[in-house]
Formats: sequence, structure tokens, C-alpha cells
Amino acid sequence: MDHAKANETQNSGEIDRIIAGELERLLDSPMFVRSPVLTRLLQYLVEHRLRGGRSSPKAYAIATEALGRSEDFDPAVDSYPRVMVGRLRTLLDRYYAETPWIHRLRVPQGSYEVVVQHRVAPPARSGDDVGDNDDVKVAGIPDNAGAPRAPGMAGHPPTVSRPRYGRWVVALVLLALAVFTLWSLRGGPDRLFVSDPVPVPLLEVSDPVSGNTPPSRALARALDGRLRDGLRRFDLIDLLSSKAPGGGVPRTADYRLDASLVRNLEGSAEVTLVLNRVADQRAIWSQQIRLSDEETPEFGAIEPMIAQIAGDYGVIVRDQVQREPDNFSPGFPCLAQFNRMRQTRSTPTAKQVDACLRATVKDDRRDPVALAALSLLRYGDWQPQRMAPAGREAFAEARALALQAYESSPNSSAGLFAMARANFYVGNCAGGNTMGDAAQRLNPYDPDIAGFLGLFKITCGQATEGEALLRRSLALDDSYPGVPAVTLAFILSQRGEQGEAQSILDRMPSPSNMEPQAMMVRAIVSARQGDVAEGQAQWRRLLAYTRQPANAAPETVLGRFMITPVVIRRASAALRDSGVVPAKPAP
Repeated sequence: MDHAKANETQNSGEIDRIIAGELERLLDSPMFVRSPVLTRLLQYLVEHRLRGGRSSPKAYAIATEALGRSEDFDPAVDSYPRVMVGRLRTLLDRYYAETPWIHRLRVPQGSYEVVVQHRVAPPARSGDDVGDNDDVKVAGIPDNAGAPRAPGMAGHPPTVSRPRYGRWVVALVLLALAVFTLWSLRGGPDRLFVSDPVPVPLLEVSDPVSGNTPPSRALARALDGRLRDGLRRFDLIDLLSSKAPGGGVPRTADYRLDASLVRNLEGSAEVTLVLNRVADQRAIWSQQIRLSDEETPEFGAIEPMIAQIAGDYGVIVRDQVQREPDNFSPGFPCLAQFNRMRQTRSTPTAKQVDACLRATVKDDRRDPVALAALSLLRYGDWQPQRMAPAGREAFAEARALALQAYESSPNSSAGLFAMARANFYVGNCAGGNTMGDAAQRLNPYDPDIAGFLGLFKITCGQATEGEALLRRSLALDDSYPGVPAVTLAFILSQRGEQGEAQSILDRMPSPSNMEPQAMMVRAIVSARQGDVAEGQAQWRRLLAYTRQPANAAPETVLGRFMITPVVIRRASAALRDSGVVPAKPAP
């Protein structure tokens, strides 16, 4: 082997060792631990490189092998791989911005290939006035690529004279921050939020693209009407209007939903929806479905798409949190963080969410969405300490906030459902059903309303109606099923349909499948399927979760995380009947 090839092989081996070492450090970092999808994507791209793939993997391979898409994935229609690689670039930049580095991993724009970027100058020390513009080079790219050098200086970076007053700048900035913090805290926690609340995102719905025949144009109008009717019912977005309130200048849209409709000869139709972030013109979500002739022009099959775009855990809310994970500003960012907390059960952020919700309400005491969110947060504070004074105080405030949300906006789904929840929590089934049904009529596309109303109805003895609402909630959006899935699995198990109950539990993603309600129902289903030992093992895990002794009665254990007495009694009886816990001793 000649010297050139030997050096090339040695350099390649060194680069591979750097890539493997950087991957190990990245996967151990909190940023990637909190991002399992991007972790899988990074591992896939690195493994492709280390296996000898010297060219970028294809979008189809990334989608199906790394991101879990099915084999019928079409990269010409769905931009999901490009979107996720863009998020990976952002996360890598965030990690290396906070970590001194000599070499780092990068995925260049327009490519899916992992490369190593070397720093020519030494990494910045704390206090040095050194920015992100330090001289760097990328493995495989000559030092002088892309920029001419002065004669006699080829291959050597120019010497830069750096100012030495960086430490003074840092000191002044820190002093200013300290003064600002002290001034802000004088007014209490709300004083930190001195800016106006951020409005909810503005969504532009483009006219659907279709064929020029009269039937195609008629279907496009029907599709447009169904999309607008569904999206306008959600509280966490506004639809773009040609006129601004008060005659001012209209706001610029934050997102744009593009729709296209292709009508086939046999009468079926293909509908494609693409949600774009306007700021950078990126497609962040897309779906395509085929509808039979019988399913048009009602377009009922696109209801789940509407829910998944604009719901509490929808694409727009997730995009806000992913782009600004530490933004707890009043208004929409705070509401997005509230729903993120509900989705991930992230209690460490509860105080920040409480503070920004109170700041939002302080600015507008008639905002039913913020009032309803703060009410639900306080019900969560009440549940674990129901017998303590702090619990009773939380309950009283939660109910007062729900009443304020309803009285402020009695014709909104947020205000109605806040009051429905308050009525159910005090055992007022008639009042809860009346308010809940009205909220569900106002927004039949909302999986959260359907799921909780289904649970409430079952608690109040309306099993058939409640089960239908639970199934609708899961049909609209089963991304974070939680309460609806667990409740439906319990009902099916009580009816003897253990197979379907097990299937629902198996489809629940994390962290929903680690919730205490899910552990309880899984224990019952396992025991009723004949695996009593597994059911009892699940029960022991639940005892550890609730910090209860081995001989604790099920009523005591379930009371740690369930509210309604009738539900606790039914679940306790099921635990005993299935053999998960011993039967009650005879009197």
C-alpha cells in the first residue's frame, strides 16, 4: 500500500474514532436523553457512516429505518425526514454551543451525512471574548476551500488580534442581570413577566388545490369548509382573517396549511395536508389519506388530522415547545408548556407553569383558556393532599377559577368544560353532564374533551355513552392517550374482553404506560388472562410508586392517585376478584 493510501486509511480510522466518541458523549447528554426520536436519528446516521457509507443515506431509508414510518412512505410527498434532520442540526448546535470542543459532529445543510468539524483555534475559555466564529475546518475539506488566501499564506489561517476586555463585558452583563432580577422580584413572582402575553399562533388555510372539473372544484370547497370549521373551534390557534381587529394591520400568519385533492376515475379521492412554518418556510407535518366515494363530500375521515394539528398536544403546540423549550412567557408559550407538562407528567416545571399562567390571567382576567388551565393545575395540587389544609385551599381555588372561566366565557368550550370538571369533582353528575355535553358540541374535534367527558359519564353510570366518547377520543388522537385508553381498557376487562384490553395497553406510549392507573389496569388484565404472578408483580410496582406498605388495602393505594370514590370502589373490587390482592376477610 502506498503512503497516500496508508495516510488516507489512517485518517479515516481516526475520523471514525472521533465520530464514535462524540456519539457516546452526545447520547449521555441531557439534551439527547430528553429527545429519543432525535437520538435514534443520530445513531442511525452515525452507524451508516461507520459501516462505510461515504454518501448520505436516502430520505426513504431514514424515514423507514430510523423514524418508524411504514414501507409505503413517499419522500416526494412527506418531508418528515428533512424536518427531523433539521431539528437534529439545531440540537447539535445547542449542545456544542454550551460545550467547549476541539472537534464536533455536524450534518451539513442539504445533506444527511455526518461529518467531523475540527476547530483550528483552541476552544474558548470562560471569560475569553471568543465567539462562534473561531477558525474551523471540516474533515475532508481543505483549509483554503471557499476563500482565497493571501500570497505566501496558503494553508495558514490569518492571525487575528483579539481584544482583551471580554472579562469586563461579562462582569457588566452579570451585574445588569443581578440588578434586573432584584428589581423584578420586588413585585413577586408575576413581576418577572412584564411583557404583554404572546398571542396564540395565526394559521392560514390555503384554498385546496384540485382539478378543474366541476366535481373536483365542488369537493375542494367542501374540504376547505370542513378544515376551517374544525380548526376554528380550537383555542390554541387563530385562523387568518383578511381584516385585523379594530381596522389595524392584519397579523402575519405563523403557520400555513396547504391542502390538495386528487379525484380518481373510480370516484375515490386522495387528500394531502401539509403544515408549514411560515418563518422559515419549512414543512413540519404532512398526512395523506385516500377516501372512498361514500366518504365525500362530508370528509369525516380528516377529523383526526384537524385534532392532530390544533389540539392540546397537537403539532403546533409541540412545535412551539420544541423550538423554545425554555420559554415560559405569558400567553401561548405558557399554555404550550402547560400541555407539555400534562403530556410528560413533568412536575419540575409546575411552579414555572403556575407563575406564567397567573401572569396570563393577571393581564386578562376573562381569558377562559388560561383560567381553565390554572384551575386544572390546582386540581392536580389538591389530589395528593386532599386531607390537608393546603389541599382544601387548592380545591377551593380550582373551583373558583373554573367558575370564573365559565362566567367570563359561557359560550366557549374552555369555560364550559372547566365548569363541567368542577361539577363532576363534587359529584354533581347532572351539572357536569349538561356543561360537558355543551362543550363537546362546541368542539367535537377535541380528543381531550371527549376523553375526560367519557370518563366522567362512566363514573356517573352512563357506560354506553361514556365508552363511545372514549373510543372517539382515541380515534381523534392516540398520541398521548392516558386517561381514555386506561379507562377503556378497564371497561373491556370488566366485560371479559381481555384481549382487546391488553391490545390497548400495549399500544400506549411512554410515559402514559407508566402512569399508576395504567399499572393498575395492566395488573388486573394480566391476572384475568391467567398470569396472576405478573398481575401481582405489577401491583408491587404500584405499591412502590405510591410508597405504600405491602399489606396496604387497595382503597388506600388507589386513593393516592384517584379522586372519585365510586371509581376507587370498582377498581378495588376488580383487583380482589382477579386475585391481584387478597380477598376481604369474612366479617
